[in-house]
Amino acid sequence: MADKRRINLNWLHAYEEELKLAFDDAEKRLTVLPASLREPAVEFLHKFHVLREKSSKNYICYLLPFWLKEPADIDLADCRRIAAANILGMLYYQLVDAAMDEPDSAKTGRLPMAQLIHLEFIQMYQRYFPGNSPFWAYHQKYVAEWAEAVSKEAVSDYFYDDPVKMAHKAAPVKLSVAGAMLLAKRGERIPQIEQAVDTVLITLQLLDDWDDWEKDLKENSYNALVSVIQTELDIPKERRPTADEVRRGITVFGALSRLAELGNRNHDSLLNIQEFVPDLVAFHATLRTNLNDGAAEMERERNALLQAGGLGYWLTKHMS
Repeated sequence: MADKRRINLNWLHAYEEELKLAFDDAEKRLTVLPASLREPAVEFLHKFHVLREKSSKNYICYLLPFWLKEPADIDLADCRRIAAANILGMLYYQLVDAAMDEPDSAKTGRLPMAQLIHLEFIQMYQRYFPGNSPFWAYHQKYVAEWAEAVSKEAVSDYFYDDPVKMAHKAAPVKLSVAGAMLLAKRGERIPQIEQAVDTVLITLQLLDDWDDWEKDLKENSYNALVSVIQTELDIPKERRPTADEVRRGITVFGALSRLAELGNRNHDSLLNIQEFVPDLVAFHATLRTNLNDGAAEMERERNALLQAGGLGYWLTKHMS
């Protein structure tokens, strides 16, 4: 991906100290788990720790509360607590997603851990929002969006039919929006920021689908890039593309450019909120740059194909 040009990462670097405190808080809260689950839970957290090498990064999950600090004008301590709560929420949904993909024998340890983490996650928000707060209606809305998106993914083509459903697979991330804006008594801004976050999540999913297409193809999971190639190569719906067909779609037919085009449209739609949530838009700019650079690289390879004999060159490069 794009690492050859200077990209503005201030949306991350400006908050690294606060992120460490948020992860420390989340880890401390995991110590209340029963002894048999405590160590596995902490180890699972470390797999997603933003400041640890080789960890999986889920930037928007724990950075969004800090990106909303200035727009919402809320205390930094509140941002940290919301970030810590979202980290626990991320762990919960990661565990649930893993359990849905695993055989029954592997669920016995994950699901109890997930439920206990979820309890702590809910309790953190309950300290801010009583049961009659509109926050809980937003919580229900986001959980419903997530549930519908993950349950219908296998029988839908989200890229072409309803791209926002790709974003809804991470809908609980938007709890930061509802929490921050309600604390600031600016609930009227929630719909606009929700829409912006959904837009960013769509582009983020496009990048994930580019990275994960081989894994998704093997596991028969929905993947936007695979869907584009199925359409571009006119492959019958009765079967999925083969790995070689996907590689050909990327290299020869420039399928990645279709994802980049959507990323560019998404960025244009965010410009009206740039002054209000600049870090969110800057984060999306990084995502868009990565997609565009990837598509441009594939275009260069495609031109090399034409100059070096087309299919013969491709076969030598990808089939040997």
